[in-house]
Amino acid sequence: MIEEKSLPALEAPSKGAIVKAMVIALAVALLILFTTVLPAEYGIDPLKTGALLGLTGLSKASETDTGGRATPVQTGIYTAQPRIYKVDSEDLGLAPGEGVEIKYHMQKGAAMVYGWKATGKVQFEFHGEPDQKPRSDYFESYQLDKTGQDHSYGSFTAPTTGIHGWFWENKGDKDVQIHLTTAGFFDSAKMLAGDSKEDLAIEDAK
Repeated sequence: MIEEKSLPALEAPSKGAIVKAMVIALAVALLILFTTVLPAEYGIDPLKTGALLGLTGLSKASETDTGGRATPVQTGIYTAQPRIYKVDSEDLGLAPGEGVEIKYHMQKGAAMVYGWKATGKVQFEFHGEPDQKPRSDYFESYQLDKTGQDHSYGSFTAPTTGIHGWFWENKGDKDVQIHLTTAGFFDSAKMLAGDSKEDLAIEDAK
């Protein structure tokens, strides 16, 4: 005959224990939300823990353009692009004290090669403004020259989706002519001089 053994009675947790567990779970969830999820997914870092953990860059990595345009896809040293590259050539004239700016709208990871020459030295800044800016006056400076140059050649890969380009200023006492040539994966261009803004015509490479 098998002897039956009674099982010990299980006591249900008290209401106080349940509430305590819920509070702890909520606190942990909020901690994870503010320290990792918001910085990594949305670039929001109120506690500055995302910057310390290197998570704020993850939100930029997943950035897409709100206009519905396809973005570059990078695989190692090769970056596939959704369309053929554009070309542009501009001739600019600056009187003493005048400045002009030309910007190209590019997707994050898109590349451009460029060259400009001037008939005299001009001060310039190569910079960009992301479409998604943390504040209205935010911009990213890539190259700043306050001594003046009469040329610059190079290549550029957009770190963010937005407008990227140059501001030139003639600090001399003579008129200066600037010739700019660009080729790359940009989708629009604009020129800004004083209070005026002009959309520039860009073309697909033939």
